[in-house]
Amino acid sequence: MRMFWAWLLLFTTPLLGDQVNTMDGSVLIGEILGMKDGNLTLKTSFAGKVKIPHPSISSISSPNSFSIRLDDDRVFDGVMVAKEEKKFGLEGLSNVFEFSRIRHLWVSEENDPLIMVSQKKAEMLLLKWNHSVGFDLSGSSGNTEDFGVGIRLDSSLGNRSREYDLYLAYNYSTKKNSTTVDETKLGAEYDSRFFDELAWYVKTDLENDRLEEIDLRATAALGLKYSWIDNANYKLSLRAGAASRFEKIRSRSKDFAEPALDFGLEYSHQFKKSISLVSDLTYVPALSNFSDFLLSQDSALVLRPTQSKDWNLRSGVDGTYNTTPALNKEELDFKYYFRVVYLFN
Repeated sequence: MRMFWAWLLLFTTPLLGDQVNTMDGSVLIGEILGMKDGNLTLKTSFAGKVKIPHPSISSISSPNSFSIRLDDDRVFDGVMVAKEEKKFGLEGLSNVFEFSRIRHLWVSEENDPLIMVSQKKAEMLLLKWNHSVGFDLSGSSGNTEDFGVGIRLDSSLGNRSREYDLYLAYNYSTKKNSTTVDETKLGAEYDSRFFDELAWYVKTDLENDRLEEIDLRATAALGLKYSWIDNANYKLSLRAGAASRFEKIRSRSKDFAEPALDFGLEYSHQFKKSISLVSDLTYVPALSNFSDFLLSQDSALVLRPTQSKDWNLRSGVDGTYNTTPALNKEELDFKYYFRVVYLFN
């Protein structure tokens, strides 16, 4: 009985899937996924996906229909049958094909690899919207009566080559029934890559702070951005350009308006799928006096407690240092925040 099952397994194994015979005499059974760049990809039950270089292939046979593209761009379709060493044929055709001449091989029911590459390139050129809304809420009662609320809206439209970014943020806090924070910020930025690592940008930031007596603080900048490091887990970009600063403050008899420079650093680090660190630092000194500057930063730890990509938690610090503040106001405006962020397209 055991001998019967052994012979049955021997004769039925080739019928269970596609068969690849190699030059060293090995016989591999599985599912042929395709061939590209001279490598055949075979999905096996014992080793997963295996790539076999064409010089190692002796013969191929399969009950399935495949399409092949030769190095002269001719395309043929049919069921593969084994021929002499390092060659195969297609049922119904007299042609005999050498593995070394195959540019692409794919299952006939699937899309042509060249069409898929073209579609992928076209998708990369499409501008896609991404949005997020974040809520901050804090408070205490008892010895102190504190309450704080904040909201931030972010939208981006872009692809690999260019991107538009917009944000709107509002923060309001009270302590013992006295307002301690009442500010609104609005910003926009446009980036356009003309090399893989280099892009030009234009950006503007507007701020109104009723407690700081700032009716309007505006900065605008135009310059170059360099992607120094850009990989899956770690990104670092530097930017530099010309800028202008404008401030209308109630305690001043004259508005502040000066040409300036813009220097920035954008950093992100993905520690794990659920934890990352992001930071944005901007230094805007007056062109006439570098000791007169505006320094702002926003650094946060981003946590994704679940597998869902629709929301995350953001805990960080946001601050601005102005060497020329309003009368009787501090140079440093600094706050901590804890934000729940919902992301959508």
